[in-house]
Parts: sequence; C-alpha cells; structure tokens
Amino acid sequence: MHDSHRETKPSTPKPTALPGLVNTSPDALQGVRAIIVSPRASVRRRLSSMLHGQLESLEFANDATQAVERVTTCDCDLVIIERALDGFDGIELLDQLSTNHPAIVGVLVGQVENTDDAVRAMRAGACDVISIQTRCAETARRLLACVKRAQRVRQRDARVDRLKKLCHKLDSARREVSGQVGDLCNDLVEAYRDLSEQFGDVKLATELNAIMRQELDIESLLRTMLEFTLSKIGSTNAAVFLPTSSGDYSLGAYVNYDIPKDAAEVMLDQLADALAPQFEQTQGVMTLRNYNDLDEAMGHDAHWLENNTVMVVSCTQDDECLGVLTLFRSESVPFSEEDERTLRIISNLFGEQLGRVIHVHHRHLPKDQWGSLDCIEPEYDGDDDFFDFGEDYGLAG
Repeated sequence: MHDSHRETKPSTPKPTALPGLVNTSPDALQGVRAIIVSPRASVRRRLSSMLHGQLESLEFANDATQAVERVTTCDCDLVIIERALDGFDGIELLDQLSTNHPAIVGVLVGQVENTDDAVRAMRAGACDVISIQTRCAETARRLLACVKRAQRVRQRDARVDRLKKLCHKLDSARREVSGQVGDLCNDLVEAYRDLSEQFGDVKLATELNAIMRQELDIESLLRTMLEFTLSKIGSTNAAVFLPTSSGDYSLGAYVNYDIPKDAAEVMLDQLADALAPQFEQTQGVMTLRNYNDLDEAMGHDAHWLENNTVMVVSCTQDDECLGVLTLFRSESVPFSEEDERTLRIISNLFGEQLGRVIHVHHRHLPKDQWGSLDCIEPEYDGDDDFFDFGEDYGLAG
C-alpha cells in the first residue's frame, strides 16, 4: 500500500530521471556509487528510499541500453537490476555488465521462477537475488549488505592500485639500485685490474732492481738487463745505444733474434746515428707499429726497420739521457700494451743503475766530466758463447 500511495503522487516525474543523485550525508559509505536499472518509477523510488544516506551517488536507467551507457561512462561500483526489463532479461544484462566490468557488484531484483534461474543469476555475477515481494526491512538489510560488499571491492581495488604503484616505484628503485650496483661492480673490477697491474709492476720492479743493483760494471749490467727484458717480453731484436763524448751514439750491446749475422752490426751502427738521437728527449715508451710511424719518426732512414714493429725508450737519470733502448721484431708479432708497460719499468730502473755505474767509475773526476760512458764501455773479447741466449742470439759490446 505504501508503494502504491507513492506512485499516485502527481509531483514525482521519476520515470525519466537520469542525471543521478548525489548524497552528501556523513553516513554515506565513502566511494560507493550505484545505478538502479528499472523501467518502473515505483521500483526506483522504493529502492532509492532504502538506500538513502548509504551511497556517495545514485543514478537511474530505464532500460538495458541506458544501463550499459551509464556503467560505461561513470565509475560505478553497484548495479541493481530489475529482472523484468522491457524486452530484455535482467539476468542477461547483468551477465553483460559483469563481463565488461568484472569489479562491479550486481544485485538482481524480481521474481525468480525456479532454481535454474537462481543459478543463472549467480553465474551472471549477482551477489544477491531479492524478490519483489520481500518485506521492506529485509530488502533494505540485504541491499545494505550489497552496498558494503561494493565498498569492500572498491577499497580492495584501491589497495591493489596503490600496491601496483608502489611495486612500480619499488621496481624503478630496484632498477636504479641494480644499475648503481652494476656500476660499482664495474668500478671494483677496474680498481682490481688497476691494483693487479700495480702489484705486477711492483713485483717486476722489485725483481729487476734486486738483480741490477749488484751490477756495477757496464758489461754485466747490459747483459743482465737484456736477459731480463727478453724473459719478460719474449723473442725480439734488442739494442742499447750509449752516448759518447762527441755527442753522438754508439752501439753498446745488442741481441740478435732474426737479423742475418753479417748485416746485424751494419744495421745497428746505422740505427745508432739515425734512431737514437731522434728519441733521446722523448718521455716514456714510443711504439712505432708500422712503416708509416717509422717514416714519420725517422724519415728516409726508416727503411732500416722496414716490416718491423718497434719500441724505443730513453733511459734517463735526472732528465739526462744515459742510453736509448730499442726493441724490434716482425710486424706479424706486434708488441702489446703490457710489453710497453714492462719496458717502461725496465728503462726507468736501467737508467737509474746506469747513473750509479757512472758515479762509481767517474767518482775521481769532476761532475761536469761525467757526461760520457767512453771510459766504461765494455770491450768485446770475441767470445760469443758468454753472451749466447740460444740459437741465433748474441750480445756484443
């Protein structure tokens, strides 16, 4: 009777009301938005009165088409559908809406003829099926339970969204930290490599210094230095050019690896004039890898070392060149960066020891007369066996 009385009121144009109602009641469940789908104004009024104060917003739809449009265009949490729609089964509409909007909570209002219809409604996504004849208090209680369920679903989805955002931030942070860890690992690898090289250099310098400090005559010093050089760098031609009192250079010692014996001394004597003066003031090891490098450094004298790769270093003490050490071999066996580093260490220690030898042999002379190694040049005694490093190797002074 109560419903019939409300339906006869002339001032209620509810059948076409679509814009929705906004509830500002403090008792409204925060965030829950609902749509009532019914072609009958009486049903819409009855259900909306039961939900008064329990929703954030409430909208209406007269038929399935309007319902689909409303749910698609608004952020809806709860849909209450009367089964008896004009030309459309409410269960089918609920199934369509639930398929397209899985998070929506659905309620079916109307007559359920049998158990099969109830099963269909539940499979379509209905959380409750309320008969139109149910008492108002019971209907209101069950609708409120559905509203609370919609609120829980909305809160759950909100938590999921927050967790997704948090996971995205954590993933970004993880990637950033991983990148920093990767960079740190690369830095550590580089530092370890540098440290290993430094330890290797210290070990090399300590080993060479221990054996060269014992040599105080030029012949033994040259032999020891060249033996050590070949043991670290491998098979190669090597020559040491020493300065003379006249300002030019002469061949102090050599190791012959692959030069014909009859041509070796001639070639090395020419290099004493052509190569040594060019590099006496250079800093560090100079590597000439091909003929273009040789031609740029030596000009027309480059033909003496054609088809060879060359390392040249000035052996100094107190910025004074005491000798020029030259290594060369076929371009097919180039020198490596490690060879260059090894030769740099050898040349530094060799220059220091040459300075000590000069000091020992010139200590009875004024220091301004120490500029030549003439008086301590080794005298070659013709005994090749003493300097034999193996087949086709020899050291001469």
